[in-house]
Amino acid sequence: MELEKASKEEMLQEVIKRMQLLKLHNNAINDLKNDKVLNKSEGRLGILYWLDEKEKTMVKEYENQSNSLVYHVIKTYTFDMGIVYDLLFITEEKAYWEEERKRLKQGYVLSHSISQFNESGDIFVENRNGGLVRIY
Repeated sequence: MELEKASKEEMLQEVIKRMQLLKLHNNAINDLKNDKVLNKSEGRLGILYWLDEKEKTMVKEYENQSNSLVYHVIKTYTFDMGIVYDLLFITEEKAYWEEERKRLKQGYVLSHSISQFNESGDIFVENRNGGLVRIY
């Protein structure tokens, strides 16, 4: 069975909905919606910043490998694993979106984590100061 693939525009509309559900600050939503600029939430306070060049490259490489669209990045400083980047993304397969939105409403988002170990799956997040913080 072939799954229906979303266009880039449909994916953009979907991630805007998800950002609103996560209550990300309007500046982060508008940056992506109007200018295609990603924001990251950093630290335990979820403070919003723009991505630096290295982070932009990391996101583009992941998007190209996975045919996905990253809509937000969470940068967390940990004691045991150093810096962890969580790339919040959606895939182009529209059939999964409804279930992903249901989990998102409970605080679970689909993420590709980049640290000592790279893995994809759901993580639990919490909104702080208009940004997001990964809860372990």
